[in-house]
Amino acid sequence: MLKAILRLVTFYTSVSLFTLSAAAETYPLNYHVDLTEDDGRAFVSIEIPSAGAVREIDFNLDSKFHSDIKANGKLTQEDGRARWQPPEQDARLSLTVELNHKRRGDGYDSIRREDFTIFRGDDLIPPATVRTVKGAQSQASLSFSLPEDWSSVNSGWPKTEDGTFTIDDPERSFDRPTGWFIAGKLGTRRERMEDTHLAISAPLGNAVKRMDVLSFILLNWSTIKEVVGETPEKILIVSAGDPMWRGGLSGPNSLFLHADRPMVSENGTSTLLHELFHTITSISGEGKDDWIAEGLAEYYSYDILHRAGGMTDARRDIVTEWLADWSKEIKTLYAKSSSGERTARAALLFDELDDEIKANSGGEKSLDHAVKAMIAEGDVSLQELKEIVHEITGKPSALLENSKLLATEDN
Repeated sequence: MLKAILRLVTFYTSVSLFTLSAAAETYPLNYHVDLTEDDGRAFVSIEIPSAGAVREIDFNLDSKFHSDIKANGKLTQEDGRARWQPPEQDARLSLTVELNHKRRGDGYDSIRREDFTIFRGDDLIPPATVRTVKGAQSQASLSFSLPEDWSSVNSGWPKTEDGTFTIDDPERSFDRPTGWFIAGKLGTRRERMEDTHLAISAPLGNAVKRMDVLSFILLNWSTIKEVVGETPEKILIVSAGDPMWRGGLSGPNSLFLHADRPMVSENGTSTLLHELFHTITSISGEGKDDWIAEGLAEYYSYDILHRAGGMTDARRDIVTEWLADWSKEIKTLYAKSSSGERTARAALLFDELDDEIKANSGGEKSLDHAVKAMIAEGDVSLQELKEIVHEITGKPSALLENSKLLATEDN
């Protein structure tokens, strides 16, 4: 009996120590964004009420966005960086962020207008390298101050009842709000599926067909799930017309699609499905293997549509013939940033790879299985892709080993 009591005492003492240790390893990180001024700027503050676990935060500033950095504690600015050593209590850093920015001079990828603003959290909060006590993790939240006549703010992050966003990125010890945000006088359509909350949001008065977009995604959703497996808790699709950039841009748990962009192009590929694939999978190609991420997204932009019943076998053949003709001048897939033609050729290679995987596995496996393995990897190189396919089929991929497109690098 005494031994049992001692075991219980030891157990509860261990649990208590573990709980205290876990509590000591987390620190509150509060972001606040003030959008009440209409001068095209956001005023951002970063507050750490108890910063004893934080040694230094080294921000990588972008002069196109960030200015007027101020902080208590010790702050040094040099060569585009702001190094902050916060005080142990009530640490605070503030900065001003320019919201109007054009993408390569051709349409805005961040904008502030009288009735709305669209931006990426990646631009709002600079990326940072953080030194903390060993094992320390941030517990981050994001709140907004809006003009009185603005109705709401939406993002791909979960929102609490008081309107605060919970920022929790398991891959980072220092949580940072990334992905697309839209705030203002908005119209939003939502659908809560079993695993994912889907929202389509756009400024009021913009010619955005929210229900068309929502219905299109729902018609393809079961096929998307077949390909990727698990889906994010929440996905936000932001849309607006001119003067926004006339394309699609993916981000974590969110994407932007210009209002005039068709859900399915005349060539049979889908910008919406392409960007949605990026958003859900977060697969990226290492180094000059950008073709992996872009080629997969383009391949599934028509393959998902075909499998869901959105195009016939004959139409699918027409799509691949068009892609082959468009990409006929491509000699190599290697590039740090895959062009449209190179992406088209990569999509066709993945089409062939799917056939090879099915043949080598007796029809038991497909490219879908490789996609799920790549999602687990995140950043994928050609060598890792070869290893994934080998593990799935039990055989090396003759296609990946022998394709002339993968033989030499295009510098």
